[in-house]
Amino acid sequence: MPGDIHYEVFFKKNRKSAWALNEARDDRDQALRLAHSLIAKNKEASVRVTKETFDPEHRKFRSVPIFEGGAETMQGEKEKTGEARLPCLTPEDLSKPHARDTIRRVLSGWLERVQAIPMELLHRPDLVENLEASGTELQHAVQKVAIASAKDSDAGVHGYVKQLNELVQKSLGRIYQDGRNKTLPEYPKSARFSDIASAIHAGDRRAYSLRAAMADRLRHEKKYGDKLEALLDMGDSLPEDINVHEFARDEVDHYIAEVIAFDAGRDALLGKCKDLGETLERLACLFDGDHSADALNLAPSAAKRLARKIRGKEYPACRAVIASFILKDLERPKRLRPSSVRDEVRLARDLASRLVICADSTLPADALIKAFSSRSARLLQPEMIDELLRHSRGVDEDLDRLIALEENIVGESNKQKLAGYIRSTLGSPQADAWYVRGEAKPLERLAKLTAQQARILKSKYPAREKLELAATIDTLGMKVVDQTKILNMVESGDRPALDKASGLLRLATGGALPIGNCSADAQARALRHLKSAVGLSEAQQEDGRAKLKNIQTMLQQLSSLQAKAG
Repeated sequence: MPGDIHYEVFFKKNRKSAWALNEARDDRDQALRLAHSLIAKNKEASVRVTKETFDPEHRKFRSVPIFEGGAETMQGEKEKTGEARLPCLTPEDLSKPHARDTIRRVLSGWLERVQAIPMELLHRPDLVENLEASGTELQHAVQKVAIASAKDSDAGVHGYVKQLNELVQKSLGRIYQDGRNKTLPEYPKSARFSDIASAIHAGDRRAYSLRAAMADRLRHEKKYGDKLEALLDMGDSLPEDINVHEFARDEVDHYIAEVIAFDAGRDALLGKCKDLGETLERLACLFDGDHSADALNLAPSAAKRLARKIRGKEYPACRAVIASFILKDLERPKRLRPSSVRDEVRLARDLASRLVICADSTLPADALIKAFSSRSARLLQPEMIDELLRHSRGVDEDLDRLIALEENIVGESNKQKLAGYIRSTLGSPQADAWYVRGEAKPLERLAKLTAQQARILKSKYPAREKLELAATIDTLGMKVVDQTKILNMVESGDRPALDKASGLLRLATGGALPIGNCSADAQARALRHLKSAVGLSEAQQEDGRAKLKNIQTMLQQLSSLQAKAG
């Protein structure tokens, strides 16, 4: 019989990888085409195709290799003789969340084409009949599950295929029989959901019955968007009795969660988004339950309705699905704002601030930090930095933009990399030309360096990078001091010694000189004037005592600044 023969395609990504079963096919040519395509896409890979023929006498498959290609051949693997054990044993087990999620994954293509969800498939005979008539969809789904189950098991694929086929036939048989016996509850479009749920709760109280009734109601809605509205209407018409209310609400929650778990269902909820950033903004509002947010103004009405329910802590399953979308989208390589790096940086910061505040066990803070750290790393790619600095008016603005970027970067290694960009800019000929020999006044250039150093010292760079950057700025500042002789100018003339000391310290404490050698040089010069014979004499005079007190205050301020700078 044709069903007793299939072809298994084994794949080895590179020499260090292990051989793994990639897929099983019923058609020989399809298996060979798959093998050739795998080699074409992976030059270091190896493949092997085997013909598996079932031996009815010994009740096992006989394997014969029909094709090998790639860098190396496959050594004969030890035959798997273990017994296949599925986690699902009865049709009722297929209704459990893990099983429904598996159904969604292996039948996603077909389910999206017919705009249905696993919960409907498990309770609607017409959908089951449609699936069986679709050709090989069901058979391929069984093979996918069998291959995945056998991968880390001591049982072969055929054992799992046999068990799965038996389980599927039992499940389909039950749905058909319930349909023929008319034991599946009906839900007329005109009926109130509260009445349907109350009647079922007063009767057999089975979740199966309520799910079947809800599936019957959704039979009238052909698109995911329409199903969402119908389900949200059910959520607005829950019974008042607390026990029945919770019974019905939980089923509505799981139904909606299954709809939005599909890409097409998520699109129906969020509406058309101009970029990934807008998608994440809407998802963040939904997760936080912020139904009045501007980000949801252009979204379908279902988004605001669901956000309002989540705000009331009613739909935890939906919130969990939204959390998984947020993490997956954050980890995607796609840009948040393809048109502007600066807008991308700003949005990433806003999203991080919002999501970290509402993080919980559904959306763990450590998972968020990891996701934003990965996105931060992409912001530091050379092409992104080039775009960030594009149209800058000069190296001083380059530094301002790079320093400002630190507030939006997550992860110690990313901050270290950003520090490298800043060090490189500070050490460039352009920086030397602008700060040391630039057209701006010396004190303006020094004040710019001092402000940039202050921002770095207040930042959250690793300690080593922070001190190195501060020292690099100080070194550049000393070049300005030496080149322009600015401190010599303050000391020149025949002004009183205490006035010269005050002037030098005002530069050091007033944001005109970087902390380090620059401020220490000004301090040393001020102390020389203060301790000179002229300075000591001036300090004894009546107006000198006031000047001396002011000098002492500035010395204390400078000492505090130097201590904070490390």
